[in-house]
Amino acid sequence: MTSPIPFLDADAIRAATPIGELLDAIDTAYRDVAAGRDQSPLRSHVGLGDGSLLLMPGVRSGGEGASVKLVTIMPGNADRGLPTIHALVAWFDAVTGQPLALLDGAMVTAMRTGAASGVATRLLARTDASTLGVIGAGGQAEWQIRAVLAARNIRRVLVYAPDSQRRERFAVRMEKATGVATIAAESAEAAVCDADVLCCATTSVEPVFDAEWIRPGTHVNGIGAFRLGMVELPQELFERASIVAVDAREAAMAEAGDLVAAVERGLVSEADLLEIGTFDAGWAETRDPQAITVFKSVGLAIQDVAAAELIVRRTGVTQESVAEARE
Repeated sequence: MTSPIPFLDADAIRAATPIGELLDAIDTAYRDVAAGRDQSPLRSHVGLGDGSLLLMPGVRSGGEGASVKLVTIMPGNADRGLPTIHALVAWFDAVTGQPLALLDGAMVTAMRTGAASGVATRLLARTDASTLGVIGAGGQAEWQIRAVLAARNIRRVLVYAPDSQRRERFAVRMEKATGVATIAAESAEAAVCDADVLCCATTSVEPVFDAEWIRPGTHVNGIGAFRLGMVELPQELFERASIVAVDAREAAMAEAGDLVAAVERGLVSEADLLEIGTFDAGWAETRDPQAITVFKSVGLAIQDVAAAELIVRRTGVTQESVAEARE
């Protein structure tokens, strides 16, 4: 009887993957996008009850392998006491096409999405940023915090979610996990108005803050609105921003509901959207300290490729190890 393909669970993935290395891997993936080395198609969306089923195959030129991710996103799960996102990632060898591993896709998604905001923060945020605001207290929010802490010397985190008990528990857990003072804010405005870096990680269909609350010099990461009709960032924010960066322009215009709405209103031009992989590593050191910068992410399959490649390499899964396990 043959052994099953190895399954890397959330604990194994977390233990094997330093957040700093993951930021570097996602940074490289974004530069592959900008250079035309990303061969991944746009993801497929299928309605599933009140949520979505997503199919995301990913491959890049010269990579060690390819990934395919299946994701369900069910906003109603928050009321059921269940995670909003469930997912599986399959990893295939690039030369033989052999499936080498299955990965906990929810953990891969949370970590690589956090790393995307970490990369954008590293490239665009003020180098002296010290206060992080977070709107959302789910599985995505944890890795937004961890990744931004890897990108900047953050000394205080302000967290807001509508459920007061949930945000209080989350703040206590994250302060214990990171050692950084983490405060449960009483309102979205309280979490936003003092932030040097703001991360929004929600499934909202309406803006989660007022654009006027953003003070000059702030960098904003928006990762929650991943399809048309979803709105997380206020449209006026894009008008105020000096820089609006995206994962990939094509994906953003196909899926970023809040950004597309702002483009349609003429508040920002599609031509002004800059792919994050085009920014020089030293850009933040010479940025205007009063400029507002925005990174709008919908998530790309190449992020899963980069994350899975790193995870599989660090956990030691190879064709040889899989073959030996089957003997």
